[in-house]
Amino acid sequence: MPQDSTTLASPSERPRWFGFAQLALIVLAIVVALYFARAPSRVDRGTIAGPAQAKPVVSVVKPAATAHTLTLALTGTVTLQRKTRVVAEAVGRVVWVSPKFSNGGSIPANEVFVRIDPTEYELEVEAAKMAVAEAEAALGIEKPDTAEAALAQARLGGARAALALAELRLARTEISLPYASRVVSSDLEIGDLVGPAEDVGRESRLGVVYRTGALQVRVPIEQGDLAAIAPAIGRSALVRTGMGTYRASVARVSAVIAPRTRLAKLFLKFPEDAADETLPLPGTFARVQVTGPERGNVYVLPESAAREGDRLWVVRNGALDSLKPGTLGRSAAGWIVEAFDAGDGVVVGTLPAAAEGLKVDIAQASSKQ
Repeated sequence: MPQDSTTLASPSERPRWFGFAQLALIVLAIVVALYFARAPSRVDRGTIAGPAQAKPVVSVVKPAATAHTLTLALTGTVTLQRKTRVVAEAVGRVVWVSPKFSNGGSIPANEVFVRIDPTEYELEVEAAKMAVAEAEAALGIEKPDTAEAALAQARLGGARAALALAELRLARTEISLPYASRVVSSDLEIGDLVGPAEDVGRESRLGVVYRTGALQVRVPIEQGDLAAIAPAIGRSALVRTGMGTYRASVARVSAVIAPRTRLAKLFLKFPEDAADETLPLPGTFARVQVTGPERGNVYVLPESAAREGDRLWVVRNGALDSLKPGTLGRSAAGWIVEAFDAGDGVVVGTLPAAAEGLKVDIAQASSKQ
């Protein structure tokens, strides 16, 4: 009985395509291995839900509307509105100089501080008096209402005018000033020849003084602060120097703005009844407080609330809102602004990455903010 037998074909008996298939499988395996070797090691599994991001905590103050008198803290320098050069109107030698007429001296109003030799001028007065007496005598011997009488009357008038001129020249040998003054410089000595410049040349100047009423305090001020105290003229002020504290008032405002600093200037005057010897000297540095107008319905905010461009952050319904209030001025008390809707509070202190609408939690700020 025939039997079936099954045996594996020898390699020589396999089809030719079988070898090509094996080679293709090997190449495919290599390509797959290279692909996975270059693939990223981390698989992006998409967004995984986590806890909500914490909101930043901001410090706020809740301002209350109030009335406030604006006071500006400024600095300035005591200067002179003008100086006076003392000269002699009469030509002659100096015979006396007051000890007060020296650098730093104070001279009361109408007090004589220099005398020039009056001898020549006294003789002129005597001669003029004699001419008047002669003219009066000549007039007395003429018959009234005649041409001779009219001529004698004219001569008498001329003699009297000459006498008055001679007395004026004599008076000019004593030098004084109609106002109280302080001496800046004087090198005058007894025996010096003095007089008008056309008579004595460069020696005509006796010294330099200044009227105490010419003292002023020049105070640079920003244009915004100047607008805040408008009208500035007449505003009261306190001037503090190393010599003491003085009352003053704004007398003038500069007509131009300094081109380099963009600042205006206030000019403060001391009271007329201030004692001359107590007033500060020209060149003295001064700290000045100018009292401005009283304003109602304002907020006094700490400077830490101010952002760039005088804007600020307000918290409304848990989110930041930016606004720019109306600035009325700044003083030692803080930033003075017109009252506004402050919402849940005004943010103070630093706030990195702040943005309009940013959700925040609030904390009450310290009063020192």
